[in-house]
Order: sequence, then structure tokens, then C-alpha cells
Amino acid sequence: MQEECPKKLSFLDRLLTLWIFLAMAVGVGSGYFFPGVEGFINRFQIGTTNLPIAIGLILMMYPPLAKVKYEELPTCFET
Repeated sequence: MQEECPKKLSFLDRLLTLWIFLAMAVGVGSGYFFPGVEGFINRFQIGTTNLPIAIGLILMMYPPLAKVKYEELPTCFET
């Protein structure tokens, strides 16, 4: 029996931690160097939902959710 070699991670996946820390640094840096950015971002708030954050979260969650095997989804709801 022959084992398959594991697939190599993509460039973005291998450096995901770096991208996350870079995004955090840009966010903190923009708040520090441009104090008005907080008020600008908060203008896009509807009720308690901040639209830029909501859009960013949806864009972040879409790739893993797109890999769902929809043909197997009905088996999850069988009783």
C-alpha cells in the first residue's frame, strides 16, 4: 500500500501568522498615528454592528466554509 505525500501549504497559508500580526500592527499603528481613524470607522456602524468588521469577518470565514461538502449536508440532519 502506497501512501500519498501530504500537499505543501500555499505561500499565504505558510505565512498566515505573519499576515495576522502585520494586520494587527497596521490597525494599531493607524489608530496611533491617525487618531481620527476610530471616529471614521465608527461612522459605518448600524446599531451595534460595525460594517467594516462584519465584512472582514465574512471574507475571512468564506474560504473554509466554501469547502463544505454540500452533498453530505443532509446526513447531518437525519434523525
